[in-house]
Amino acid sequence: MNFQIRPLLLITSIAILSHTQTANANRIGIKMPSEPKLASAPTACKSLDDWNEPTHARRIYGNTWYVGTCGISVVLIATPNGHVLIDSAPEKASEAVRQNILSLGVKLNDIKTILITHEHHDHMGGLASVQAATGAKVLSRSNIVDVLKSGKNDRRDPQFNELSGFDPVANVHAFEDASTITIGDKKIQHLPMSGHAPGGSGWTWQECEKSVCKNLVFADSLGSISDATYRYSAPDSLANALRESSQLVAKTTCDILITGHGTASNLLARLDQKAPLIDPKACLIYAERGAQALLNRLTQEKSEYNK
Repeated sequence: MNFQIRPLLLITSIAILSHTQTANANRIGIKMPSEPKLASAPTACKSLDDWNEPTHARRIYGNTWYVGTCGISVVLIATPNGHVLIDSAPEKASEAVRQNILSLGVKLNDIKTILITHEHHDHMGGLASVQAATGAKVLSRSNIVDVLKSGKNDRRDPQFNELSGFDPVANVHAFEDASTITIGDKKIQHLPMSGHAPGGSGWTWQECEKSVCKNLVFADSLGSISDATYRYSAPDSLANALRESSQLVAKTTCDILITGHGTASNLLARLDQKAPLIDPKACLIYAERGAQALLNRLTQEKSEYNK
């Protein structure tokens, strides 16, 4: 399997597997997912805000699958050249995520690449254990490689004083911002989305069903959330980065929006056909809400400063 990172202007490439490993992968074959076999009727989530509560796997569109929990999105992008996982949920939920993956009939070691949205424990606290179970390569923005490898929280993070740590992650490799991750015919475009966290990342790719192709966007959080001491109005804050992230999401071609916390996009209801899955305006609306929330936050901070 050849793996390429393609920045928008500069093209570079590296190989995840050697030629021998590629030949072995082709000989053994990568198992593509199929609809999960449920022992009983799906049980409704008790809380869509519960990061750890298990729920069953669901097809999102084409060969992209939801394998997360009731409250945290984890996405599997399946390709014949090896599967890609985005995020892992918290460590307490990592076993539920692994079981969801297995319920699709695929092997854990068919996952060759792991990506993340941002370096908070609710989204990637289980990353170390999932990486160990799969043997996958973890790809990271260069500005948080040391954070992932150490498990130590980043002092630049707006929520630094409230964050829980996580186990150090192995096999971490940097990529350039705005790169295209290419695995076989699958191209996954990186969207730099700092602001909620320094290493924030969105991802967009295309899936097709019966020749009907849709653009999927797994957008990172646009929440201007912080601990009690952080100020987005400070000169060295991530406010400008967060504003730019909203602008980037707003102009991204988007048919199906996925968010790390499903409640931000009504995700599980949409996957369960209780609301429309496809909405070309979803990313624009999501971006506008994020930009307005930041404006409200800055206005509040200014008001507090002037008291």
